[in-house]
Amino acid sequence: MSEPLIVCGVDLGTHATGFAWAVIDEENEDAERRRIHFFTQWPGQPVSAVKNLSALLLGEGDKVLAWGYEARRRALSLLSGSAGHRYCAAFKMDLMETSPRATDVQRRMGRHKEAASSRASRTGDLEITASASQEGHGDTDALDEEGGESTDDDGEPCLVEPPSEAERLTIELLSRVREAALAQITSSGYLEEDIRWCITVPAIFNDQNKQTVRRCAAAAGFPNEDGRLILALEPEAAVHHARVRGAKPPGEGDQPPMDLSAPGRRILVVDSGGGTVDLAAYVNDEAGRMVEIGLVNGGRHGSNELNHRFEDRLLADRFGKPELVKQLREEVPEAMLDLVEAWERHKLSFGADTTDPVPLPIPTAVDRKLGAAVRKRLARKQRGVTDSILITPKEMQDVFDTVVPDVLDLIDEQLAEVAVPSLPPDSPMPVVLMVGGFSNSPYLQHAFKQHLKGRAHVLVPPDPSSAVLYGAVHFAYSPQTRARRARYTYGVNSSTRFEPDVDPEELRFVASDGVARCRKRFAKLVTIGDVVDTEQEISDVFLPVEGDTTRLIFDLYTTTQENPRYVTDPGCERIGTVSVALNMRDALDDRQVRLYLRFGETEIKVRAVVPKTGEEAATTVHFASDY
Repeated sequence: MSEPLIVCGVDLGTHATGFAWAVIDEENEDAERRRIHFFTQWPGQPVSAVKNLSALLLGEGDKVLAWGYEARRRALSLLSGSAGHRYCAAFKMDLMETSPRATDVQRRMGRHKEAASSRASRTGDLEITASASQEGHGDTDALDEEGGESTDDDGEPCLVEPPSEAERLTIELLSRVREAALAQITSSGYLEEDIRWCITVPAIFNDQNKQTVRRCAAAAGFPNEDGRLILALEPEAAVHHARVRGAKPPGEGDQPPMDLSAPGRRILVVDSGGGTVDLAAYVNDEAGRMVEIGLVNGGRHGSNELNHRFEDRLLADRFGKPELVKQLREEVPEAMLDLVEAWERHKLSFGADTTDPVPLPIPTAVDRKLGAAVRKRLARKQRGVTDSILITPKEMQDVFDTVVPDVLDLIDEQLAEVAVPSLPPDSPMPVVLMVGGFSNSPYLQHAFKQHLKGRAHVLVPPDPSSAVLYGAVHFAYSPQTRARRARYTYGVNSSTRFEPDVDPEELRFVASDGVARCRKRFAKLVTIGDVVDTEQEISDVFLPVEGDTTRLIFDLYTTTQENPRYVTDPGCERIGTVSVALNMRDALDDRQVRLYLRFGETEIKVRAVVPKTGEEAATTVHFASDY
């Protein structure tokens, strides 16, 4: 792969998506002076914006008729309930699976799910022949130099399931963003192969979710090669932008302000978007590079949740029953979309000091569906007003407070996670950086500042909704993250010599060499909470127990326990499979494979090398869909 000349960041958002790019040259080496190009002329947009709506208008056969603001404009111009048309938005978070880790990344709080895998036949056993080692970055715990086995069944890479509707919609959206980006970049004299792309993902996405995004991107026309397309965590991209912009919290006492790149500075990023609120924490090392110090957490507390509360609570209260709201969604969806859009505009201007009611005009198509009883109810509840939904400041506050306290709790948990008791009393307070579109809310900003007063500085970039987009460009140009903290304990399904009175008899097996071994041992590679350098590779050597094995299959497992013994221990979950092809012409002892795993990047990276020849073996990775 030739060296890229362009880096292009794509912020794939729940509410809106956009791209920005920069030329890789000497003038742009200084990040603070780096020139970033962006696009603001989206068809159908009401005002200039660097991001387009993450929305599609589908026609017969789910053909895409329009996307972004143009899709919304055309949807609103259709006759309500027009047959064969669908307006699709806010589908990104449907890429998450409904396993416990997808819905609640804080497995410390419980709700574990047993890994479920049915195996029809065994591909072959594998044996650990050397202790685990790290390449070039210190030591790690040694694994027993004993036997191991594969638990996959057919020796072939796992088949990818047909795309879900959320995946199909994401592919359509990404393909159009790519086309728009290519049109602007190529018109400046560059080629498609000159581009390194970077797509952002929520921090709470697990490895399977990230692989899904990568697969959707490839289907949308993005390059599939590692290095040509990279993924960036949204809060991590945002802090790259804030550091470049030179944001400085006030100094402590008589101390001058210290910028976000200063050594020792602790930063908690709260990315409040449409679908999720993601949190990640970092501390700068002596060179000013970021080291992740908190365990990533978050949840579905984005601004879209306020939209759901508006419909399910406020509209249901005004119209008298939830069934009518559901009926209106089905019969006049475009008019209901118009009403929700009006709510969207007003919710981000609502503040803690707002005293006037918020008026939302009732669209004509909705008004025609309201009977006399509903109009009478509106008049009674709104002092005679029947042509608008009037929302009192108290009602607005109640809607916000269905989400905001949960976000504040997440911040408290993260601050407790990264607290350093040994710091002197005059040490700078941590910085809480508010990014994402929801961070534009005056109410949310006020809640953060009141809740964290005296405990942390709260910073809001000038345009928090664009911080992730611009940060993706900086991340693709020059990542400033040196190390990340392991979310889980990672290991592979292996076997060791059977220990009588310790290992259960049902896990005992004897291979053709006559050695009794124990199945389903957890061969640990990384321990939860370990700080793993982004360049660090952890490795171990395996070989097949039986001579007719053509492929080694490694099942990857995670758990929140530090030292599990078996992959069937409570909380252990199979997250994926690594498949390595073997050369059958080699003798058994010559078919050793050193498996390398890199945990410090945005995605887990895997490769395999044959120690005898130094050649890399063909390796595939598939993350389980139930992870």
